[in-house]
Amino acid sequence: MKNDLITVTIYNRKCHIYKNQKKQNKKLPVFYWGVGEESQESIMTVVSYLRGHLPEAHFILAAYESQNWNDDFSPWVAEPVFGKDGFGGNAEHTLKWLNAYYIPYVEEKECEIARFSVGYSLAGLFSLWVYCACNAFSGMVSCSGSLWYEGVLDYVQKKTEVVLSPDTKYVYLSLGDKEEQTKNKKIAVVGDNTKRIYKRLCECQENMQGILEWNHGGHFSEPDIRIAKGIYWILKHFDV
Repeated sequence: MKNDLITVTIYNRKCHIYKNQKKQNKKLPVFYWGVGEESQESIMTVVSYLRGHLPEAHFILAAYESQNWNDDFSPWVAEPVFGKDGFGGNAEHTLKWLNAYYIPYVEEKECEIARFSVGYSLAGLFSLWVYCACNAFSGMVSCSGSLWYEGVLDYVQKKTEVVLSPDTKYVYLSLGDKEEQTKNKKIAVVGDNTKRIYKRLCECQENMQGILEWNHGGHFSEPDIRIAKGIYWILKHFDV
């Protein structure tokens, strides 16, 4: 199974692509997943979960590595909330790379595509940001997303006032039930923010299919399985 994972470097960024195409359907789901460096083991954990739970599902998992996590996936500049490292706000550059290089590479020989953004933690925030930023994605998976990020509520409110689509959208949000139980006041709002964002997304899209799933544990409890569960949910509900 590991041999089915293709690793390539696309415009200075390492990417890992797994294709599970057993039959030709109307639309092919493609999951663009932002990961950290050397994440092949995590990717194969997700692939193994999906193959075990949905062996007949057809999809492409297109992971791409970040060399500077705090900068690549942050939508705007922000001060540190823990430690000394702040956030550079280079999400726009990451999105431009996706549109200019990675998406054309992955989808070059495919006919009809349904794109989904995927991410965990800060990459989960990026997944939400990308989904709201443009109409190019049919949905998103944000697991334990950094939705404590200052300004994210205003951003989602503003974007969902103008970005509507007649097509069905698929939204999966999840959070650990202990993640908001922290002494860090800036991060402790993550539970309330996640619920408010999910409610807003449901209100602005009448034909949206979505779920906010609560997992047991804190932020670092089984991140790969949480991602796998999100993609699984999309595949189960996606209307091909």
